Amino acid sequence: MAVPFLDLKAQYLQIKDEIKPEIEDVLETCYYVLGPKVKNFEEKFAALCGVKHCVALSSGTAAVHGMIWATNLPAGSGLITPPNTFTATAEGIVLAGHVPVFVDADPITWNLSPEKTEEFLAGCFSTGKPVDPKTGAVIRGIVGVDLYGQAADYKTLKKIADKYGLSLYEDAAQSHDGSRFGQKTGSFGDVASFSFYPGKNMGAYGEGGAITTDSDEIAARMRTLRDHGSQEKYFYNFIGHNYRMSAFQGAVLGIKTKYIHAWNDNRIAAAARYNSLLADLPVELPVTVDNTRHVFHLYALHTPVRDKLREYLAAKQIGAGLHYPEPLHTQKAYSYLGYSKGDFPVCEKNANENMTLPMFPELTEEQQNEVASAMKEFFKKD
Repeated sequence: MAVPFLDLKAQYLQIKDEIKPEIEDVLETCYYVLGPKVKNFEEKFAALCGVKHCVALSSGTAAVHGMIWATNLPAGSGLITPPNTFTATAEGIVLAGHVPVFVDADPITWNLSPEKTEEFLAGCFSTGKPVDPKTGAVIRGIVGVDLYGQAADYKTLKKIADKYGLSLYEDAAQSHDGSRFGQKTGSFGDVASFSFYPGKNMGAYGEGGAITTDSDEIAARMRTLRDHGSQEKYFYNFIGHNYRMSAFQGAVLGIKTKYIHAWNDNRIAAAARYNSLLADLPVELPVTVDNTRHVFHLYALHTPVRDKLREYLAAKQIGAGLHYPEPLHTQKAYSYLGYSKGDFPVCEKNANENMTLPMFPELTEEQQNEVASAMKEFFKKD
């Protein structure tokens, strides 16, 4: 039996009777950009995250760029982030006029390591300020990433940020409706960013993103930045961008906010089944740390024979992904930062050994049994 890596159609069929009237309403009103559909979504998503403000944007990349841009750091600031993430995390830092400063991940959660962050900051002081020894950038922020759907250790990162006078950002692109320490993702630090790319836990029917924050100032600045720096048509307070969300995406996401918690419950249950089915195999299974609602955007396991296993599963028409096969510090785009292979061994292990199994809310036990059976056959044969 073939098992897809992702099945977006199954989710659409559940909610199409609610989605279609919302889309038709956009067509009838001809209010295609921002407007009441987007505002309704912003209010619902802010409530979901437990924050005062949600500002809807055109993509997840716009959201990472926007959340950093909106905090108005001095140009050329260094921002600490892990290199085992999608390029949009570091790309957003660069687009905002700043410098990515890479620090290795934790080997259990694969998120930014607070211990290594503290160690790095303690070792790079110059004239009373933490300065990146590679680029000379004064470090003014930390960008955590909720990799695979599990929130980073923001409680500890916040203490570090406060100790060194840094801003704290959350890249929550993979953790919609997650939580840690009883606090919802999207509510950590100064500001958070989300992606609503179609394959995300809460995906749009196209591109979409948002920032969430309790700061009136950051929210107001972001609303202006997303609309060409304008609060009044044809009058511009500063240079902005066109990062406005389509009303079609606002309509879709407004519906999905009421389903995301139940969908994530299904993902969590599926992850628990995988853990049970695969417990005896020689692979590293994902770990959910205490007091965390890991929402399993991806079910990532690790094995040195990842590539052979993926090929075997593909031959049986079972989808398996790689997230991400090359860490950012060894990518050509970031070579100017001066990093080399071997600088971040945990992130490099993740890149070399991670493999993601089929994961979506509608994944059936039968499909999971098929995946597990194929994996057991592989390791028995191997």
